[in-house]
Amino acid sequence: MSTTGSLSYQIVVFTSDHMISGNVFLRDQRLSDFLNDRRENNIVIRHANIARLQNPSQVLQKCLTSVVPKKEIVLAFDPPQKHVPLPRRFIAYPKERYGIFIVQDGLEIRGEIHVAGQLDLLYIMADAADMFLPVTKATVTIQANPKVLLESEAVMVNVRRICFIGQIDTSKLVSSTS
Repeated sequence: MSTTGSLSYQIVVFTSDHMISGNVFLRDQRLSDFLNDRRENNIVIRHANIARLQNPSQVLQKCLTSVVPKKEIVLAFDPPQKHVPLPRRFIAYPKERYGIFIVQDGLEIRGEIHVAGQLDLLYIMADAADMFLPVTKATVTIQANPKVLLESEAVMVNVRRICFIGQIDTSKLVSSTS
């Protein structure tokens, strides 16, 4: 894999039982673009640490190079980075924010999704174009360890691993341009 023109980027990946943190190389992409790139079925994580979700602070193993199939990723996010974030390459269109609650593989996620027009949960579940759905203002509870609560500005949820998705009260939410 060539890393020319790439930026080393720290990510955290949850599978159904494990948490993997390490670095990936993004080629002028955001994390959402990288995960939704259909040309690759796997991601290569360098300098990876792997831990069980039951005890995410206890590292089981450190690996120089590792591979994770995208289909096994339940959720991914990027912790605060040391470098400047990539600029938007696309025009931001006005979108509506909708509160949602998602259950998937031992995780419960509360947050917001941004869509143009009305929310159609069936379309989100059936849309094969994107495998990963961005959820902003996310709060993630780990069923195996409910004392651990992850709060992140954005997480990427694998749509194919969703067991339940529901709209929650949006009366206090307003339009955005994200």
